[in-house]
Amino acid sequence: MNDQKTNGKNSEEPANPGRRKAILASGLGVAAAAGSTIGAVPSSMAETRRDMDGKTALITGGARGIGLASAEALAKAGANIILFDVAADLPGVNYPLSKESDLAAAQSAIEAHGVQCITYKGDVRDRGALSDAVAQAIGQFGSLDHVVVNAGVTQIGMIEYFSDEEVQTVIDINLTGAVRTVQAAVPVLRKQQSGGITIIASLLGRQGDEWFSIYSATKWAVIGLAKSTALMMGQHNVTCNAICPTVVKTDLMNNDYVLGAMSPQDPTWEGLEELMKHWRNPLPIGAYQPDDIGEVVRYFASDEARKITGEVFGVTAGLFARNTA
Repeated sequence: MNDQKTNGKNSEEPANPGRRKAILASGLGVAAAAGSTIGAVPSSMAETRRDMDGKTALITGGARGIGLASAEALAKAGANIILFDVAADLPGVNYPLSKESDLAAAQSAIEAHGVQCITYKGDVRDRGALSDAVAQAIGQFGSLDHVVVNAGVTQIGMIEYFSDEEVQTVIDINLTGAVRTVQAAVPVLRKQQSGGITIIASLLGRQGDEWFSIYSATKWAVIGLAKSTALMMGQHNVTCNAICPTVVKTDLMNNDYVLGAMSPQDPTWEGLEELMKHWRNPLPIGAYQPDDIGEVVRYFASDEARKITGEVFGVTAGLFARNTA
């Protein structure tokens, strides 16, 4: 569900001719969105090694976007995969989510890398479903070695125009869903005395944004969750880190509603990329591709990162350079 978005819809919302500038000035730190590999990952990752043979990874929101790209990167390294995804539209989410056909296609893509893949149709708000998926991983593969906490939704608009359902949906999926994923995973990881967790946060987990207020609040919160989990699990040889992407080209961003709001003069993906490339990003790129984020996930799941925990890693085309810390 990392490719999920809600937006407050209210015909009384005032027109705002500065909306494009306001949104773009924020850096568009929506972690489900876009462009080219920037080389933030160590060069040793350029050629994928199968150093995860025999290991297992669970990815929430795994049917498409960053979740699927992360799963494929880990599968290329030899990991067996559990794809957990709601694979259905949800109340309070105002654009199409992944479907069961997406989940089936994702499974085929993973298995093409010569590994096994389990799919689990479930909602991250359901702790029981997550615990069951973890149990299936242990039952079939014998271990759970890495968890990618990726499921999430967003919205665009001024905070007063969102319905209670829209606000609660974002909080429940992005924050509560992340907490419940960690709750389901840590007993197994603690018992194993090994493993890792990667939480997909956002650039907006390190700065505010008037148009993505609820989303930003949840991403600040999951960074706190990542750091707290790192402190709790370090003594058990379990790592936890957060990744903060800016715009990544997924269905969350590449849809008529978002493009119309962000790039009204040219409401196409190409139009949005041009605005990002020539106005905001320190590096002259438009956006990232899901595979770019997947390679960072793959690094944090590798043995090379076994001594790294509690870190917040930006994939932002240089936008983190604007932060004060």
